[in-house]
Amino acid sequence: MRTSPIPRVVCAMAVLTLVGTGFAHAQDATVEYVEGAVWIESAGERTVADFGSPLGAGDLVVTGADGVAVVAVGEGALIKLRESSVVLIDAAVGPGSVELRRGGVFARAARSVSNRRSFQVTTPTMVAGVRGTEFFVAYGRTVEELPDVWLCVNEGSVEVTVAQAGSSTIVSAGEGVNILSGTRTTDPRFYPWTTDLNWNFDPEQGEVRDATDLDAAYRDLLDQDYD
Repeated sequence: MRTSPIPRVVCAMAVLTLVGTGFAHAQDATVEYVEGAVWIESAGERTVADFGSPLGAGDLVVTGADGVAVVAVGEGALIKLRESSVVLIDAAVGPGSVELRRGGVFARAARSVSNRRSFQVTTPTMVAGVRGTEFFVAYGRTVEELPDVWLCVNEGSVEVTVAQAGSSTIVSAGEGVNILSGTRTTDPRFYPWTTDLNWNFDPEQGEVRDATDLDAAYRDLLDQDYD
């Protein structure tokens, strides 16, 4: 796999699902890189993920405590799963959609993907429409009744819509937001700790694993968002 080096970023929170573009019916995604424990759950069976493993609708990609995976999604999109993450290949949302069920995911959509509907991130509480962008999402930490989500943009822009509130927020490069309990979105802002995120998808360009301490980052977000 060849990808160019990725610039550094800024982050925030939100619950969501990733949607790729132009998926084929027989194969919705492909595993491009694995490190540590990574497996695929398909039709109730678990197999070890490997380079080139095909993924179809309904399959789960799961990373263990030491796992990292890069998955090609549709035409011109990549996602990178952090450790202890779960992603569903879910055609119910749209052609080639991907749902983040736990953990953290980096995503890159090619600039050629011009239609906002062509590459989205969604969850039961949020839809993120993107245009030629790189962003990071973490989901699962809970403060109120529902888990929070972090979403930060490295390049391009993301339109974040909270289903319950029916409101939308544009998050631009260098900004992040926190979607609190699936009900409201904080104002976009710069979070200094996000500059440490590892946006590299290509092992030939260096380390792929992201070692950011998300627990510490989450505490920082709460200190600023709950004053």
